[in-house]
Amino acid sequence: MVEIWLPYGSTEVCLTVSPENLLGVVEPKPRPKPANFEEELEKALQNPINAKRLDEIVKPNQKIAIAFDKNLNPNLLGLMISKLWDKMKVSGIPASNVTVIIGCKDGEIPSQTEAENFLQKIPENFQKKVHNPNILEDLVEVGLTNRKTRVFLNKSFWEADVKILLGKIGLHPYAGFYGGSSTILSICGLKTIHQNYVLAVNSKSRIGVLEENPVYADLVEIAKLCKVDYALNVIENEENETLKVFCGEPEKMFLEGVKFIRSFYEVEVDGKAEVVVVSPGGTPYDQNFYCAYEAIEHVLSIVKDGGVIVLVAECSQGLGGENFHKWMVEIDSVEDLKKIVKKNFDLCLHRVFQLMDVLKNHRIIVVSALPNVFVSGVLKLRLAKTVNDAVEWALRLVGKKSKILVLPYAKKVLPVLKTIEIQH
Repeated sequence: MVEIWLPYGSTEVCLTVSPENLLGVVEPKPRPKPANFEEELEKALQNPINAKRLDEIVKPNQKIAIAFDKNLNPNLLGLMISKLWDKMKVSGIPASNVTVIIGCKDGEIPSQTEAENFLQKIPENFQKKVHNPNILEDLVEVGLTNRKTRVFLNKSFWEADVKILLGKIGLHPYAGFYGGSSTILSICGLKTIHQNYVLAVNSKSRIGVLEENPVYADLVEIAKLCKVDYALNVIENEENETLKVFCGEPEKMFLEGVKFIRSFYEVEVDGKAEVVVVSPGGTPYDQNFYCAYEAIEHVLSIVKDGGVIVLVAECSQGLGGENFHKWMVEIDSVEDLKKIVKKNFDLCLHRVFQLMDVLKNHRIIVVSALPNVFVSGVLKLRLAKTVNDAVEWALRLVGKKSKILVLPYAKKVLPVLKTIEIQH
C-alpha cells in the first residue's frame, strides 16, 4: 500500500492506497523566486506590452485618471503611483491634473481606515476620490455589452484623457483570473457589478478558465466601453511576495500575466480518474467549507463523469460565507437560483450554483469536523469519519478497480490533461 499524507487544518491525515488503484499524486510546482518589486516595476514600465511608454502617451494639459481596487497593497500602490508620476511629469502636466480613485471590491466601499491607508500613499497635489457605486450622480452610463450589462462608470474616470488601471493578476473563482480589465468593475455602479455577477451562474464561469467564460468576456467588453488606455499589474505568490510586474494595453498585458501564472500553476496529469481525493492544503485554506470547496473547482477537469470527489477539509469555522447556509437551505434548484441572483447581489450565490452544478455529474464525500447535520442536511453531501473510509466508500460506488488521483495541495495546482503528440 502507498501512504499519502494530506494537510487537514493544522495537522495531517494519512491515506493508504493500493498501487493498482493509484493513478498519481499531483503536487504543486515550485514557485518562481520572489523578485524586487521596484526593479520589476521599472522594467515593466520601460517595456509596456502592445503600448507606448507613458512618457510617450501623456501630453501637456491632459487629465489623467488612475483607479485601483482595495485589494491592492497600499505600499505597492505608493511605489506604483510614484513611478507612474516620474514617467508622466516629463510631459509637463501639473500634479493637479492627476486624479486617483480608490475603487470598491465587489461593490463593497472601502472603510475609513482602508481609505486612509491608501490616501496617505498618494502625493498631496493629486486629486483623490473614494468611489461609491451607489451614488448615481457620480456615474455616467457609457454603453451596453452584448450580454446586456448596462455600464455605469465613475464620472471622473470617464472624463479623463488618459485612463489607467492598477491591480493584481491572480486566480478568480468565476471570472477565471482577476486583473487587467476586471479592475474596471471597482469604479462602476452597483447595477453594472450585479449584472456582471449574474453571469457567474454558468457552467463556463470557472476558476482558471477564460475560454467561453461569460464573466470574463463581459469584463473585457466593459473595459473597452470605458476606453481604458493602460494597465499596470503585479503578480504575487501565496506569501504576497512580488513575482513579476506587467503593464501596457490592458488585455494583452493581462493575458501575458495569465500565461506566467499558468506556467507554475498548471501540472500535467496522465488522465482522468474515477476518484479524486483533494485537500485544499490545510490552514488557512480549509478553515470553512465555503473556502475549502474551491479545491473541488480546481480539479473538475480530471474527474470522470459519474466520478467521486473526496474533499479532505477540517472546516473548524463551520460552513462560512455570510449567507451561504441560508441560500443552501432555501434554494431547491438551479432554476430558482437563476431567478434569485437577478434580484439579489450576494457573493455566496455563485458558490451555491457551483456546488449544484458539480453534483449533476459527480458525487462528493467530505472528510471534515463539520457535523453531519450540515454535511448531509444542508450541503446534501456524504460525510466520512476518515479519508480511508471515504475512499473505500467511493470505490464501492464506482468500482474496486477504479483509478485514484490525489492532490494534497489542490488550491496551489491547476491540473491539465497531458496532450499526446501524434507521430507523423
